[in-house]
Amino acid sequence: MIVELAHHLYLLIAVLGLALSVSYGGQPVLCQGAFLAVGSFGVVHLERAGLPLVAAVFTGAALAAFAGYLVGLLTARLRGAAVALSTWAFAWLVYAILRAFPAVSGGSQGLIRPSPARLHSQIFGVTITLTPLVHLAVAGSVCLLLLAAVARLNRGPAGLVWAALREAPALATSLGVPVLHRRAALFAATAAVAAVSGGGITVLLGVAAPSDVSPLLSLQLFVAVLIGGTARLWGPVLGLLVIAVIPPLADSLAGAVGLPSERSGGVLTALVLVAVPFLRGPIERLAGRWPERAERPREPGEPSGEFAARTASEEGVVVAAQGLDVAIGETRILTGVDLEVRAGEIHALIGPNGSGKTTALRALAGALQPTGGRILVEATDVTRAGQLEMVRKGVTRTFQRTVGLEGLSPHRQVLLGVHGATPMPFAAVRHLLGSASVRDHSAAADREAWRALHLTELAEHAFDRPRELGAGEQRLLQVARAVATGARVLLLDEPAVGMTGPERATLARVLRRLAEDGTAILLVEHDLALVYGVADRITVLDRGRVLAGGTPESMAADPAVRRVYLGDVDLSSAHG
Repeated sequence: MIVELAHHLYLLIAVLGLALSVSYGGQPVLCQGAFLAVGSFGVVHLERAGLPLVAAVFTGAALAAFAGYLVGLLTARLRGAAVALSTWAFAWLVYAILRAFPAVSGGSQGLIRPSPARLHSQIFGVTITLTPLVHLAVAGSVCLLLLAAVARLNRGPAGLVWAALREAPALATSLGVPVLHRRAALFAATAAVAAVSGGGITVLLGVAAPSDVSPLLSLQLFVAVLIGGTARLWGPVLGLLVIAVIPPLADSLAGAVGLPSERSGGVLTALVLVAVPFLRGPIERLAGRWPERAERPREPGEPSGEFAARTASEEGVVVAAQGLDVAIGETRILTGVDLEVRAGEIHALIGPNGSGKTTALRALAGALQPTGGRILVEATDVTRAGQLEMVRKGVTRTFQRTVGLEGLSPHRQVLLGVHGATPMPFAAVRHLLGSASVRDHSAAADREAWRALHLTELAEHAFDRPRELGAGEQRLLQVARAVATGARVLLLDEPAVGMTGPERATLARVLRRLAEDGTAILLVEHDLALVYGVADRITVLDRGRVLAGGTPESMAADPAVRRVYLGDVDLSSAHG
């Protein structure tokens, strides 16, 4: 009984590790059994090579982490079913290798550990025999440590990044989060934890067999995580209870209908997987309490520490496009576009639908590679820079459609912008250790978040549920997140969409306030009343080319602009 319970706890370790990639990273990973095999067979081979038991377990975990990082990089660009299929294929590949090479796996009988399960400490002169009861204590302690570590990380910057990876990876990238590497890092952590689990199981049972780490195990571990839904801490525990019930039920089914036990287990696992959508609803409702806790808003004039100093020292930035060409396939979207945005200026980019406005913003933000011309930031050529590098250089864009994070309050969403653009090396480790540098960094980030909320007039909504915000407030939240990155250049794509008249007036105030603070703003907008009310300069695009450019007054009087862009609409009335 104790051996069985310890075995389940070791499996729970693997489930908790898998939750990092599935529940937090939003990736349907189906190869946890493969990494468990790395730890399981690795500990035997490494012990035979002369490594002490503890060193063998951790070396196996390091090898699994390396393999997991590589697999994570290969699958990080994939989504949904593609991730599931590719990782499921990896699970089968590892299983096939174990079956094909008996020298590695010991064949159908597996590998037997030659030495008794004991831990020796030369420093303290202590030898501990790993009895089933000791295994129970070790596995339980590791589970508790993992739960505590994940809970602590989820409350800090890592939790913000995880939410963005899960819900809106494109938004995360626009705020400076290296999505591919963060997903790969989560995958590596998932693999390392699985290897520790596999090593513990092998030491407990004294044998590592291919049949114990078949792809069916990967599927069962995945089901355990899915059942937990958004209850990310205690949900996997509930899922593991289901897994613990499947083997005895499979044996009973096998005896009743004459199926092999493994096939019966597969049938039951598939049935549970089908039932997951029905099981998750009640669990998610139980876990649906809003966890945010209100805090005292800082005053707008309160200093913002390192982040404010960084912004203030770089007020002279100018972003420019010179002869910019963009083509998608054989279709030319932009041709020879010249554009310049000065610090402290609101530059509007207008034109009829399909004229290339959003494409120009994407190219300037690094989200789309130009096919010709140059993009400059402070006279530095950044034409081939990607979106992450552009955010680091202070160029941040918003999206044409509203993009939000339902699981994070406005305050934490804005904090994501701060932490995404100003990452701290080894932040997760430092946060776990509670170092003073992390506390100082977090305090400065919090001040900068409040500064962005006050600038965008959202401070009083800082802890509202995102779904309770009006359309205008959600659009302002997009601006606030971008401001929080320390952006010196804001590329705003139709920020007034869905806004009422008073909300447009608020947006106009916010834009003028940001410009007066030295921010360069490139505004794509169809609302001419807003454009002519706030813009310092206007560039008009038509069919991917610059039709005209100048002051609002000159554009209102330009016959070509009136004819091509607005037909018979009187621009002067929109301006006046």
